[in-house]
Amino acid sequence: MKAFTEYLTESKKTYKFKIGVASELPEGFNENLKTHLDKFNVVSLSKGKKTPIQKAPLDFPNLHNCEVTYWELETLYPTTDAALSEYISQCCFVPRANIIVRDPDGPVDIDNEEMKNVPYETLLTQTDMGGESAQQSVGNNRVMDLMKELETARKESAMVDGFKLENSDDKQNNKSIIGD
Repeated sequence: MKAFTEYLTESKKTYKFKIGVASELPEGFNENLKTHLDKFNVVSLSKGKKTPIQKAPLDFPNLHNCEVTYWELETLYPTTDAALSEYISQCCFVPRANIIVRDPDGPVDIDNEEMKNVPYETLLTQTDMGGESAQQSVGNNRVMDLMKELETARKESAMVDGFKLENSDDKQNNKSIIGD
């Protein structure tokens, strides 16, 4: 049986974060980031991946026309998103508004200024919801149209290649070949 200390050393929990920095990075930022994150016992730190310049970056709705660089971080030391973000801001000399630290598997907070300015209106409470009226294709009107369609379909099926098919109600040819 294993001792408690063996179980304790085997159960190492890691903490994952996604770090995003908006705007152009200062010179030597990557080395400075790696050096200061060693405090948190870094298991892995991915290479920074840059996004193209965007009008309104997803994680930074207040910034416009800038690129964002993202890193995937995994540490052994537990910390919070806010504490890590503040620490990176102070140590790497980047404004706090240009840094985001979040759970990589968590939901992305979409907070877009363009969507805030548009008032939300329900369509069900409006008398005119726009578009064409569909009253011709519902209720009794639809039933009558359906009856007409069925009648024309019946007449078309009775005619094959311009010849009228005989009704099976006729008295001739209604006996079985096998016998009575």
